[in-house]
Amino acid sequence: MSILALVLIIIINFILQTTIVPYFSILDVVPNTSLIVVVIIAILNGKRVGAVCGLIIGLLQDIMFAMPLGINPFIYFFAGYLIGMTENKLSRESVLLPIFMTILSTIGYHLLYYLFTFFLGYEISIVDIMKDIVLVETIYNTLLSILLFKLLSRFFHTPSIRFSKK
Repeated sequence: MSILALVLIIIINFILQTTIVPYFSILDVVPNTSLIVVVIIAILNGKRVGAVCGLIIGLLQDIMFAMPLGINPFIYFFAGYLIGMTENKLSRESVLLPIFMTILSTIGYHLLYYLFTFFLGYEISIVDIMKDIVLVETIYNTLLSILLFKLLSRFFHTPSIRFSKK
Protein backbone atom coordinates (compact mmCIF):
# COMPACT_ATOMS: atom_id res chain seq x y z
CA MET A 1 0.00 0.00 0.00
CA SER A 2 1.37 3.33 -0.97
CA ILE A 3 1.80 6.25 1.37
CA LEU A 4 -0.44 8.35 -0.86
CA ALA A 5 -3.32 5.89 -0.44
CA LEU A 6 -2.88 5.89 3.35
CA VAL A 7 -2.82 9.70 3.45
CA LEU A 8 -5.97 9.85 1.31
CA ILE A 9 -7.76 7.34 3.55
CA ILE A 10 -6.79 9.32 6.65
CA ILE A 11 -7.89 12.64 5.14
CA ILE A 12 -11.17 11.26 3.76
CA ASN A 13 -11.95 9.63 7.12
CA PHE A 14 -11.17 12.87 8.96
CA ILE A 15 -13.43 14.89 6.68
CA LEU A 16 -16.27 12.37 6.96
CA GLN A 17 -15.84 11.96 10.73
CA THR A 18 -16.07 15.71 11.28
CA THR A 19 -18.79 16.62 8.77
CA ILE A 20 -21.16 13.81 7.82
CA VAL A 21 -20.85 11.08 10.48
CA PRO A 22 -22.24 13.24 13.34
CA TYR A 23 -25.59 13.30 11.51
CA PHE A 24 -25.83 9.52 11.89
CA SER A 25 -25.89 9.39 15.67
CA ILE A 26 -27.89 6.70 17.41
CA LEU A 27 -29.01 7.49 20.96
CA ASP A 28 -26.68 10.52 20.78
CA VAL A 29 -23.70 8.25 20.10
CA VAL A 30 -21.55 8.74 17.01
CA PRO A 31 -19.37 5.92 15.65
CA ASN A 32 -15.63 6.35 15.97
CA THR A 33 -14.60 5.81 12.36
CA SER A 34 -11.07 6.94 13.18
CA LEU A 35 -10.63 4.00 15.53
CA ILE A 36 -12.13 1.65 12.94
CA VAL A 37 -9.69 2.91 10.29
CA VAL A 38 -6.73 2.43 12.65
CA VAL A 39 -7.89 -1.12 13.42
CA ILE A 40 -8.28 -2.03 9.74
CA ILE A 41 -5.01 -0.43 8.65
CA ALA A 42 -3.18 -2.25 11.46
CA ILE A 43 -4.76 -5.58 10.54
CA LEU A 44 -3.93 -5.22 6.86
CA ASN A 45 -0.50 -3.55 7.10
CA GLY A 46 1.07 -4.52 10.40
CA LYS A 47 2.21 -2.87 13.59
CA ARG A 48 4.48 -0.14 12.20
CA VAL A 49 2.02 1.24 9.69
CA GLY A 50 -0.84 0.79 12.15
CA ALA A 51 1.01 2.65 14.90
CA VAL A 52 2.08 5.54 12.66
CA CYS A 53 -1.40 5.92 11.17
CA GLY A 54 -2.89 5.76 14.67
CA LEU A 55 -0.55 8.49 15.83
CA ILE A 56 -1.40 10.73 12.85
CA ILE A 57 -5.15 10.17 13.14
CA GLY A 58 -5.03 10.81 16.88
CA LEU A 59 -3.02 14.01 16.42
CA LEU A 60 -5.50 15.26 13.84
CA GLN A 61 -8.38 14.62 16.22
CA ASP A 62 -6.68 16.19 19.21
CA ILE A 63 -5.49 19.27 17.36
CA MET A 64 -8.98 19.96 16.07
CA PHE A 65 -11.23 18.91 18.96
CA ALA A 66 -9.78 17.49 22.17
CA MET A 67 -9.20 19.48 25.32
CA PRO A 68 -6.39 17.40 26.82
CA LEU A 69 -3.95 17.16 23.91
CA GLY A 70 -2.20 13.82 23.49
CA ILE A 71 -4.69 11.25 24.74
CA ASN A 72 -6.05 10.18 21.34
CA PRO A 73 -2.63 9.88 19.66
CA PHE A 74 -1.41 7.75 22.56
CA ILE A 75 -4.42 5.43 22.50
CA TYR A 76 -4.57 5.13 18.69
CA PHE A 77 -0.81 4.57 18.48
CA PHE A 78 -0.92 1.63 20.87
CA ALA A 79 -4.13 0.27 19.36
CA GLY A 80 -2.51 0.30 15.92
CA TYR A 81 0.66 -1.28 17.25
CA LEU A 82 -0.99 -4.01 19.32
CA ILE A 83 -3.52 -4.92 16.65
CA GLY A 84 -0.79 -4.87 14.01
CA MET A 85 1.12 -7.48 15.98
CA THR A 86 -1.48 -10.00 14.80
CA GLU A 87 -0.32 -9.42 11.19
CA ASN A 88 1.23 -12.84 10.59
CA LYS A 89 -0.55 -14.73 13.35
CA LEU A 90 -4.21 -14.50 12.32
CA SER A 91 -6.03 -14.76 9.02
CA ARG A 92 -6.57 -11.34 7.48
CA GLU A 93 -9.22 -12.63 5.10
CA SER A 94 -11.72 -13.41 7.84
CA VAL A 95 -14.24 -10.69 8.67
CA LEU A 96 -14.26 -11.96 12.27
CA LEU A 97 -10.84 -10.43 12.95
CA PRO A 98 -11.89 -6.79 12.41
CA ILE A 99 -15.12 -7.45 14.31
CA PHE A 100 -13.28 -8.85 17.33
CA MET A 101 -10.52 -6.21 17.21
CA THR A 102 -13.06 -3.38 16.87
CA ILE A 103 -14.96 -4.59 19.92
CA LEU A 104 -11.76 -4.83 21.97
CA SER A 105 -10.36 -1.52 20.74
CA THR A 106 -13.60 0.41 21.34
CA ILE A 107 -13.87 -0.83 24.91
CA GLY A 108 -10.14 -0.33 25.45
CA TYR A 109 -10.28 3.17 23.98
CA HIS A 110 -12.99 4.28 26.41
CA LEU A 111 -11.35 2.66 29.42
CA LEU A 112 -8.00 4.30 28.64
CA TYR A 113 -9.63 7.64 27.85
CA TYR A 114 -11.48 7.50 31.17
CA LEU A 115 -8.27 6.61 33.00
CA PHE A 116 -6.35 9.52 31.46
CA THR A 117 -9.11 12.05 32.10
CA PHE A 118 -9.53 10.78 35.66
CA PHE A 119 -5.85 11.39 36.40
CA LEU A 120 -6.08 14.82 34.76
CA GLY A 121 -8.76 15.74 37.30
CA TYR A 122 -11.92 15.52 35.19
CA GLU A 123 -15.05 14.23 36.91
CA ILE A 124 -16.52 11.50 34.71
CA SER A 125 -18.61 8.52 35.78
CA ILE A 126 -17.27 5.27 34.33
CA VAL A 127 -20.64 3.60 34.88
CA ASP A 128 -22.44 6.25 32.83
CA ILE A 129 -19.85 6.02 30.06
CA MET A 130 -20.09 2.25 29.85
CA LYS A 131 -23.87 2.21 30.02
CA ASP A 132 -24.71 5.20 27.82
CA ILE A 133 -21.87 5.35 25.31
CA VAL A 134 -19.65 2.29 25.11
CA LEU A 135 -22.35 -0.31 24.54
CA VAL A 136 -23.99 1.58 21.66
CA GLU A 137 -20.67 2.72 20.16
CA THR A 138 -19.26 -0.81 20.27
CA ILE A 139 -22.22 -2.18 18.33
CA TYR A 140 -22.14 0.77 15.91
CA ASN A 141 -18.36 0.52 15.35
CA THR A 142 -18.56 -3.24 14.88
CA LEU A 143 -21.21 -2.98 12.17
CA LEU A 144 -19.28 -0.23 10.40
CA SER A 145 -16.03 -2.18 10.67
CA ILE A 146 -17.48 -4.95 8.52
CA LEU A 147 -18.34 -2.49 5.76
CA LEU A 148 -15.07 -0.56 5.99
CA PHE A 149 -12.99 -3.74 6.16
CA LYS A 150 -14.52 -5.03 2.95
CA LEU A 151 -13.97 -1.65 1.29
CA LEU A 152 -10.42 -1.01 2.51
CA SER A 153 -9.20 -4.57 2.04
CA ARG A 154 -9.56 -3.98 -1.70
CA PHE A 155 -6.97 -1.20 -1.44
CA PHE A 156 -4.65 -3.24 0.76
CA HIS A 157 -4.99 -6.49 -1.13
CA THR A 158 -2.06 -8.76 -0.39
CA PRO A 159 -1.26 -11.44 -2.92
CA SER A 160 -1.85 -14.98 -1.81
CA ILE A 161 0.29 -17.92 -2.75
CA ARG A 162 -1.52 -20.53 -4.76
CA PHE A 163 -0.13 -23.92 -5.61
CA SER A 164 -1.32 -25.48 -8.83
CA LYS A 165 -0.20 -28.03 -11.35
CA LYS A 166 1.48 -26.84 -14.53
